[in-house]
Amino acid sequence: MDKKVIRYLLLLSFIEGAIVMGTELLGAKMLAPFFGSSLYVWSSVMAITLGGLAAGYFFGGILSSQKKNVIILYRVLLIAALFTVLLPYTSKIALSIFGLRSLMPAVIASSLLILFPPVFLMGAVSPLIIGNISKNGKDSGRAAGTVYAISTVGGILSTFLFGFYIIPNFGLTIPSIISGLVLGILPLISLLKKKDFKSLLLYSFIILLSIFQIYKHLNFNLNHQNKIKLLYKKEGLLGQIMVLDYANDYYFDDSTLVGQNSRWLYVNRISQTKDNPYARIEKGEERYFSYVYRFTQLLNNLPNENKNILLLGLGGGSIAKHLTNNGFKVEVCELDARMEQVARKYFGLPKSVNVTIDDARHYIKTHNKKYDAIIFDTFRGEETPHHIITKESLEEVKKILKPKGYLLINSYNFIEGEKGLGLRSIYVTLKNSGFNTSIWSTDDNIGDRNLLFISSFENHPIYPDYLDLKEIDFSDAQVLIDEYPSFELLNSRASLVWRKWAIGNYFGDKNELNIAQ
Repeated sequence: MDKKVIRYLLLLSFIEGAIVMGTELLGAKMLAPFFGSSLYVWSSVMAITLGGLAAGYFFGGILSSQKKNVIILYRVLLIAALFTVLLPYTSKIALSIFGLRSLMPAVIASSLLILFPPVFLMGAVSPLIIGNISKNGKDSGRAAGTVYAISTVGGILSTFLFGFYIIPNFGLTIPSIISGLVLGILPLISLLKKKDFKSLLLYSFIILLSIFQIYKHLNFNLNHQNKIKLLYKKEGLLGQIMVLDYANDYYFDDSTLVGQNSRWLYVNRISQTKDNPYARIEKGEERYFSYVYRFTQLLNNLPNENKNILLLGLGGGSIAKHLTNNGFKVEVCELDARMEQVARKYFGLPKSVNVTIDDARHYIKTHNKKYDAIIFDTFRGEETPHHIITKESLEEVKKILKPKGYLLINSYNFIEGEKGLGLRSIYVTLKNSGFNTSIWSTDDNIGDRNLLFISSFENHPIYPDYLDLKEIDFSDAQVLIDEYPSFELLNSRASLVWRKWAIGNYFGDKNELNIAQ
């Protein structure tokens, strides 16, 4: 075969490999607002992707034995381009059907609808290219190795590009459309050269579909009957972030609150921050979530000279803001740079609060400053990263915590029964690390509460609404260590219940679901 033709086919292989990995990342991020980005979600996405590729390889092997298989190759790529452009559509269809159903079946069904068609078609590309390059058995092994190597290199480069630049800066819809157009343009030209003008009609449809999607994306009406206003929405490698203003009369179903708004921050559809500046203190209403006030109440017991607080996880900044207003000096470590932008612009995070963009574990390990209190508020959606709550991590925390200081951890609502195994394991890990630990509930209602771990080297203030830990069986709990990252599994039942409750509670109707898509 002519070397120019071979180089051209290898270029198609490179593009196909790049688009496959981009599609996998885009599909996973499209699922995240409904299902999170836990190990189970990623496992499902990867399994569907690999399954689609395997099926595509088999199908492509069959097609490669057909006559005019180079025409078949171009047509397969063109149809794959169509399904790639359709990703924003198929994701909305899938999530509207499965979004509020049981998590694991919903993730698998959604992944099949969103990811399987384009990945299956792109999987068929490599065998077709190998079949065109290798016309005899002697060079088939070399041809296969070259094609898969070049396709893999494209995938590697695409993973870095989509993960660290494209998705954080351009979101999901536009990259999906551009990926489809790029995947289809060279096959279209090749087909037109072979006088296959039907392909022009298909690509014209792809272009019109792309234009419509871009127009809709850029001009989407962000208001729902003037009761919900979307102020900010951005996709990223760490998930979807949204800032919403709710009309208080709509949210609290109270007609006396007309003209008032409360502001909420969501990460992958899970509420992270509430700020209701109209909260009526005299009626027991709270501007922020209850745990913010509990932490401040506890830290007010520190001597006046002990005011240095390290906060791991910023969210909308309500803890940092409230502690600063109460005279504490707060430093923050936050993994997602978008959070600082959101906290300062939409939630009034004071300029005096210094925010460092870093992984919490890395920050702890590389800083020597001693703190009077360290607060873990590291929720990302419903997830708590395992690596910062292990015994090894706590040993590093002990090095930067003053002898009379507090370690405070904000966490889920479940500690009893099967759903509480994860939190029971956090407790025994704290105890095993030498911390005197109590657990403070923010509410009597299990469904509405957060549980706050209060840990110190010495005794700390005891409040009446601390849980009676003698009534809780910790015998099945595990000490969390780096070697066995098991927290996500131990906490899986709680995560599933929490996510389903949170989405159903805060996004209960179709209009609100549409705003978040």
